[in-house]
Amino acid sequence: MNSTAAILLGAALAASAFTAHAQERIEGKVTATRLTVCTMKPGGCEGTLTLQGKNEEITIKVPLGTPITKGKDTVYLPALRGKTVAVTQVTEKGERIARAIEVASH
Repeated sequence: MNSTAAILLGAALAASAFTAHAQERIEGKVTATRLTVCTMKPGGCEGTLTLQGKNEEITIKVPLGTPITKGKDTVYLPALRGKTVAVTQVTEKGERIARAIEVASH
């Protein structure tokens, strides 16, 4: 293997390590939701939610299949308005995407 090929291979491996998306947990109060699809099955709502974080409002995409729970119960996206939630999310291509949403029990 010549040195140029080795450098390119090393750069490709380093870049692939950075494309793994780290999950982050954000807590706040839901100030708005917007539905694009809802099948009324668990995980069957898709859209966005706007969360009031510590210092800013954050819009998070909620893909179809995202689990939304309060304890062991399923909750639907429109019911989140005004609720305090913890969102496990990743950022992909500059967009925040929910992986799971838990409604606070208080």
